[in-house]
Amino acid sequence: MSAARAAAQIVPVRRLLWVLAALLGLLALSAGSALLKLGVWNPIINFAVSVTKTLLVMAVFMHETEARQLTRLVSALGFIWLAMLIGLSLADFLTRSPLPAPW
Repeated sequence: MSAARAAAQIVPVRRLLWVLAALLGLLALSAGSALLKLGVWNPIINFAVSVTKTLLVMAVFMHETEARQLTRLVSALGFIWLAMLIGLSLADFLTRSPLPAPW
């Protein structure tokens, strides 16, 4: 490994502390939104917070911003695959009709 590549992977502590503060703030936001009655907005807000936390962790701790193109492609395909699985599960759940109990 070259010296330039090794130096590029060192993350300053100040940046890590900002990321920690952001993750703790997002954690407080998702915990606080669970206590509020927001109706249909609760899952939407919590999903947006979850995606934000995931992207923050990927960008900083997994070094996706400095990664090779192949690594970025694999990460993007992982997100697409997860979106497909969630979409198919949601489509299955929303198209089912409620059946009465047989007894």
